[in-house]
Amino acid sequence: MNEYNPVVVCFSCKFGWAYLTDEAQLAPSVENWVPAVCSGKVDTPHILDAFRAGADGVLILGCDAGHCHFQDGNYQMGKKMYLLQKVLQAYGIESERLRIDLSRDPAGSEIPRKVSAMKSDIARLGPVKAI
Repeated sequence: MNEYNPVVVCFSCKFGWAYLTDEAQLAPSVENWVPAVCSGKVDTPHILDAFRAGADGVLILGCDAGHCHFQDGNYQMGKKMYLLQKVLQAYGIESERLRIDLSRDPAGSEIPRKVSAMKSDIARLGPVKAI
C-alpha cells in the first residue's frame, strides 16, 4: 500500500521570508513554494486554485504584526483566512488545511520545516475531497 504524501502549497512574503536567500537555491528544498510580494497579495482565487489543482493544504507565511512592507497586508490576509476557512468548511474541507504564520525568517531556513510540519498535520486528516 502506498503511503499518503500530502501536497502543501506554500505562499511566502518576499519581504519577511527568505529575502537573504537566493530563491533558486531554496526552491529545490520546498515543493510547491510560491514567493509572493506580500501575503496580502495572495488572493482567494490563488488559494482555491491550489486546492482545485490537488493541494491537500495551503500555508501562508506573512510578516509579523507591525512589520508589513505594505502596511497591513498581513492583517488583510488574516481577515481573508478567517472567511476562506468558513467557505472551505461549507465544502467539507477542514479549516486546518489552510494555515497562516505571521512571523519572519530572513534566511528562509524555517520554510522547509514549517511545510514539513504542516504536511505531518495534514497526513492525519487524509486526502482532501475535491472542490
